[in-house]
Amino acid sequence: MDLSSLLFSLPHKKGTIHTFLGGKIEHHPHARLAQDVAETSARLRGWGVTAGMRVGIYAPNSYRWLVHDLALIALRAISVPFTADFAGAVDQALLDRYNISLLLLGRRDGGLFSPRPPHVAFLDADNGDVAVMARAPSGDADIADQLSLVFSSGSAGGLKGLVVSRTGVEETLPPIFTTIGLGHHDRLLLFLPMSNFQQRSMCYGALHYDFDLIITDYTGLFGAMRQLDPTVLLAPPVFYQMIFAQYNRSAGAVRALQGAVPRVLSLLPAMGLRRALARRIFPEFHGQFGRRMRILITGMAPIRRDIGAFFAAVQLPLSESYGLMEAGSITYRPAASRKFDSVGKVLPGITLKFRDDGEILVVRPHQLTLRYFQCAEGENERTFIGGRKVATGDVGRLDADGNLFLMGRKKELIVTPGGYKIHPEIIEQEINNCPDVAHSVIFLKPGASQLTCIIDLNPPADEDARARVKKHVAGLSSTRRAAQFVDMIFADEAFSRDNGLLRPNLKIDRRAIEARFGR
Repeated sequence: MDLSSLLFSLPHKKGTIHTFLGGKIEHHPHARLAQDVAETSARLRGWGVTAGMRVGIYAPNSYRWLVHDLALIALRAISVPFTADFAGAVDQALLDRYNISLLLLGRRDGGLFSPRPPHVAFLDADNGDVAVMARAPSGDADIADQLSLVFSSGSAGGLKGLVVSRTGVEETLPPIFTTIGLGHHDRLLLFLPMSNFQQRSMCYGALHYDFDLIITDYTGLFGAMRQLDPTVLLAPPVFYQMIFAQYNRSAGAVRALQGAVPRVLSLLPAMGLRRALARRIFPEFHGQFGRRMRILITGMAPIRRDIGAFFAAVQLPLSESYGLMEAGSITYRPAASRKFDSVGKVLPGITLKFRDDGEILVVRPHQLTLRYFQCAEGENERTFIGGRKVATGDVGRLDADGNLFLMGRKKELIVTPGGYKIHPEIIEQEINNCPDVAHSVIFLKPGASQLTCIIDLNPPADEDARARVKKHVAGLSSTRRAAQFVDMIFADEAFSRDNGLLRPNLKIDRRAIEARFGR
């Protein structure tokens, strides 16, 4: 994939960008997109944007977001999208901190700068006189290969800043797209913020492989699926977990009746017939995904094995990819695989190595990220270790068939006062297999001799659910020895972005949870 030639090839593409925002549907053929990108590139150039210049973006999802992103790529400028983590902090001091020459705002946030200076412009509204702010050159040796500066938040809290490589994007995207097998007949739906680089990279893939793309936000997700009929959905594990939980809250008699149906469906030899019958048996369940959904994809965190098995049983296959911003997509587990506790096999062009403690090292010709520009002290050296290697911080193992199994984060390893070494994620995955559990987080309070486990019930404050969870934990087999000294605390409200227990990318915020419940 060549990003420059991609932009030149757009007039000859047949795909379409569909948007579903604010309940309104718009269609933008790729040929029209090419014209809009060219016009926007000329406008940005007229404002003074040049190669190597940093341009910030702070705006909700929109067609114009994508247009401006592609225009910056054409100009070889460096995009700096600010995530929801920066809400309430987008001001001149922020622009100075990150050496931003021009900030592109959504019109909804026009009040952030009053009066609006010349170096702040709207990407989705008319502008008056706009001119970039003069900045001293960064002096970075790798500036010619910088595509974007992105911010990533993890379960341990805090923001990392990563320098995304243009070459890395061009070389890490084809393996995952060709392995999934997306083509002209497909229509991919994206709903997470476009400030998330994964969302933008999927846009680049849709344009390169010439299939349709649907852009919406989380408020329009179900409406977009029903009205625009995607064939592929990319969503974090928490979304599929929510769907699974809703199903399990359906009437008991209905669930009992339907529980035998998947076993019967599995006996049918033809996938098309199985799926057609499943649509008739589970019309409301399938209907929420539209009429053409053929594959569901998840990533960003391991998904519970029972959820993968559930979607396979109702004939909505769920596949999984494992990757990280530093290295790009690493593995893929196709929906046909029944190794639901695995994250799949390694993608072409990648070699995995393992340290003595099990930490996964990724080796590929070009990694997605060049380096960090913002991180904890020493983290850059611990992650980018030379020899085209990236240390993932994840502990894992390969089975005889080449499937990768994740054991947990290396830095989350807990050593109890009794000397036991425990990967909390292993116990959490076992606990999360209970349908009543939305999330579980295990940690060791300072000075404590017993592990603490915070349970996010689904729904909260359900006494019967609490009893079922306690019974489930007591019956764990692979983690029984550890579970015997876990003190369970049931959260009184669901984890969410609003209460700070989920990050903007919907991952759990371990440090925030430990701070709230660890006192």
